[in-house]
Amino acid sequence: MLGPDPRSRFSERLAPEEPDTVPNAISLCYRITPRENPRRAVPPDPPVEKWPRSAHCNGLPDGDIIVNPLATIPGRDLIDLGYEECMARAKRIVQAQWCWLQQIPTFAGYEFHSFAPALGVRESYRVVTEYVLRQQDLEAGLSGQAHPDIIAVADHSMDVHGAGSKRVSGHLNSPYGIPYRCLIPKGSENVLVACRGAGFSHIAASSCRLSRTIIQIGHAAGLAAAMAAEEGVPVSEVDTDALQQILRPEERCHPGRQR
Repeated sequence: MLGPDPRSRFSERLAPEEPDTVPNAISLCYRITPRENPRRAVPPDPPVEKWPRSAHCNGLPDGDIIVNPLATIPGRDLIDLGYEECMARAKRIVQAQWCWLQQIPTFAGYEFHSFAPALGVRESYRVVTEYVLRQQDLEAGLSGQAHPDIIAVADHSMDVHGAGSKRVSGHLNSPYGIPYRCLIPKGSENVLVACRGAGFSHIAASSCRLSRTIIQIGHAAGLAAAMAAEEGVPVSEVDTDALQQILRPEERCHPGRQR
């Protein structure tokens, strides 16, 4: 799967009527550092006409700031142009943004430090798995989901953004669960997909894409692979009840606690 799914695929109310192939946008974060006499930013060569006029900033203990320019380049560029060209374009856009930001008093005392070592790819191809998480799961929350094999919990809002994709946003009232079946490619017995390419609809992926969620499903996949190897069974036949017990350390400490 790639890009927005048509409404007919998963019956999601926020999905478009027609499919598209534009994934969530790509970002290239960068680091700035405070200086008494900061170096002035140099415009990119060749010049850039458009750059993001917004950014999300996080301060570090040493006073540096990580700047996330949010939607730096369209997600489709990764498919059409390849990684290296996307990186080159993103760097020029970041340079243009920093030239603009440094003129704002809040950032005038900072200079550019470094680019992030990799692009922030929010979404690319997604695998059709035994179960595909969808908008209905996110809105139902843990209390409204009937899946017996939940192995991760997330709570980020639905957040699709970037040039070329339909803006989708929506706050969630409670956390939701991700089933183990979302990691098993449909028709496969011994493969697990533990990344942003797992079994998520385009809308669900806009919430599941956060690193904290991917770490959880990676942890679950690693444990499941070890259990499958130890028991001599395909990963599709792993005892998910036993897997859930391992993933809930508080229950091992309090064996009498009810689920």
